[in-house]
Amino acid sequence: MKKFWSVLLLALAIMPPAVALETPPPPGPPPTVTYPTPVERTLTNGLRVIAIQRTGVPLISAQLIVKSGSEADPAALPGVASLTADVLTQGTATRSATEIAQATDALGAQLTADAGFDSSRVRVNATAPRFAAAFEIFADVVRRPVFAPEEVERARTQALSSLQLTYSNPSSLAPLVAERAVYGDAPYGHPADGTPKSVSTIARAQLQQFHQTYYRPDNAVLLIGGDIAPEAAFALAERVFGDWQKPATALPAPQASPVTAPTARVVVIDQPEAGRTAIVVSRIGIERADPSYFAGIVSNAVLSGYSGRLNSEVRIKRGLSYGASASLEARREPGPFTAGTLVDHTRAAEGAQVMLATIASLAAQPVGAGELKPRKAVVTGGFARSLETIDGLVAQVGRLALYGLPLEDINRYIPSTEAVSPEQIQQFATAHLKDNLSLVLVGNAKLFLPQLQKQFPALEVIPFAKLDLGQANLGRTAKVADK
Repeated sequence: MKKFWSVLLLALAIMPPAVALETPPPPGPPPTVTYPTPVERTLTNGLRVIAIQRTGVPLISAQLIVKSGSEADPAALPGVASLTADVLTQGTATRSATEIAQATDALGAQLTADAGFDSSRVRVNATAPRFAAAFEIFADVVRRPVFAPEEVERARTQALSSLQLTYSNPSSLAPLVAERAVYGDAPYGHPADGTPKSVSTIARAQLQQFHQTYYRPDNAVLLIGGDIAPEAAFALAERVFGDWQKPATALPAPQASPVTAPTARVVVIDQPEAGRTAIVVSRIGIERADPSYFAGIVSNAVLSGYSGRLNSEVRIKRGLSYGASASLEARREPGPFTAGTLVDHTRAAEGAQVMLATIASLAAQPVGAGELKPRKAVVTGGFARSLETIDGLVAQVGRLALYGLPLEDINRYIPSTEAVSPEQIQQFATAHLKDNLSLVLVGNAKLFLPQLQKQFPALEVIPFAKLDLGQANLGRTAKVADK
């Protein structure tokens, strides 16, 4: 025991000062890896096929991207694209849902489908010896789903249950309200997963129609990545998808979202049973092809993360919340910038003011080198980690293909991020984060409305029971200023 204490005292004596222990080490140099250059070919039916060869990995991964997602939902019926994807893998003309599950399990494969705003995606991966068999099942669900009535109802029940949980959680509900506040009636404004009303009324025939209209070879990109030669990948694609016929009818033209943000709104959803108040600040940002994209993601990194400005101001300096973060979703059309946190009801007005002031600080003055270097490291490190798996590599190349960007950009991401200057961040923030910021609060309104109204006299208040995300006005019936 004496020896133990002697060793401990010696260790404490030679330790550097406490301040050194509190200072994290500086970030290392950015990753210098080079990723495989994708190779592509287009089949006669219009299907674009991209092969990414990475030798020495056990899995082969495939992804089919349909270039239509929730933005193509009928305006009065959000949730069609999402429900279509949910049911897609649950039965085809030759296989039941159970048979598909059993077959993929036997192959050790993973088969999934989902839909976002800009696309619907089907994915499969399996070990190289079993990939061809898994790929056949993958093609079957893409091309020949039956949308069996019992599977539609099962997916509907799950979707409604998920929406119930989402609506009861202020942190999940507030971003949905913000999308409507920012985009209004535009496609990006409607809830991608639908509303309880729309999901309850979507018919099987509407899922079949969505699939027939948008799941077509001339509206899709097929990616195959792993330890497979490009010629072998192209041959497999031709054999399984080569006879997939494109419809004679033209693809419907997409409805564009507004490029200019509408008038900023301040919206309060009064949810008395909420434990805390969710705060979201949002506005229309940029499209993925925007030349300022890399300045945008670095700007977002300065705001977000544990060491970002939002968390520093909201959590570390004021103790308002366990954390605050931001996201910049660059889509086919300008997507949303969103920042959020969760605070005690009585401090909601203060939290809202701190969030807005912190975002504004990005345009007020250039970011210092000591702050910028670690935030860039977060961006480049996260990107490098996303490409460690073959699924991640295929997904990143797929995003480039979806948005019409050069596939070679996979190797330009890190240097482009490192090249962003403090002046570019300030310019981006001035152009895209300074004005037209909408503010949404979801919580027990009576505990923060008097303070909040001093800052925003014309704010809107909507009782949770009357909230309707299916409408651009959110079901609003009154303003606090009118009361």
